[in-house]
Amino acid sequence: MEQTSATPLITGPNTHDNVVRVAIGSLRPPKVEAVRNVMNKVIDFLGYRPETISFIAREVESGVSAMPLSVQEIRRGACNRAMEVRRLIEEESGPVDFAVGLEGGFFILSAEDKEHIHLQTWAFVHHDGAGYYGSSMSMPVPPAMAREVLENKKELSEVIDHFTNRQDVRNQDGAFGVLSLGLLSRQQALELALLGALAPFYHKKLYQP
Repeated sequence: MEQTSATPLITGPNTHDNVVRVAIGSLRPPKVEAVRNVMNKVIDFLGYRPETISFIAREVESGVSAMPLSVQEIRRGACNRAMEVRRLIEEESGPVDFAVGLEGGFFILSAEDKEHIHLQTWAFVHHDGAGYYGSSMSMPVPPAMAREVLENKKELSEVIDHFTNRQDVRNQDGAFGVLSLGLLSRQQALELALLGALAPFYHKKLYQP
C-alpha cells in the first residue's frame, strides 16, 4: 500500500451523513491497518455500525525527533500527529470524529543498577473534545542496535534493515517482529496501544466520573 505524502488514503463511505470519520496521522501500512483492525473490533461498543466507518489517512509531521528518546517525547509525537491530521482533514473536507496518532521510540529503563534501552509504541486518540493515551508493552533493545541509534545517530529503521539484511522492515513486521523472532509484529504492538487509548470511549460507563 504505497502512498505519497500528498495523497490521502480513504476507505469506506464517501459522504458525511451518518458516517464515522476516522483520521489517521500516517500512511504507513502497519499503522493504517492497526487502526482499521482495532476500530472494527470496538465499533459495536462505540455504538456505531461497521459499514459506517470511513478511514482517512494522511502523512503529517510528528513535531518530535525522528527517533524519540523518552516516553514523554513519544507521547508528544503521537498527540501531535492526531491533532495535526484532525486540523488538516477538517480544513479539507469537514468534521472528524476520531483523530489517531501513533508514535514509537526508545526510553531508558533502570534496573539492578543498569540502564536498558527499551522500544515502545504510544497511541493518542482524540474524540468529542477529549483525548487519551495508550501504550504497547515495551521490549529491550539489543545493545549493538541501541548504540547505532544513540551514538551513531542512525534511524532505527536503517539499523533494523542492516541487522536483518532486509529492506523496509518498518512497513512489514517492524522492529518488534525482528526482536521477537516474529512472535509479535509492529502492527500488533500498535493495536495494543490503540486498544488502551480507545478504552475510555468504548468502555464509557466504567470511565464516567
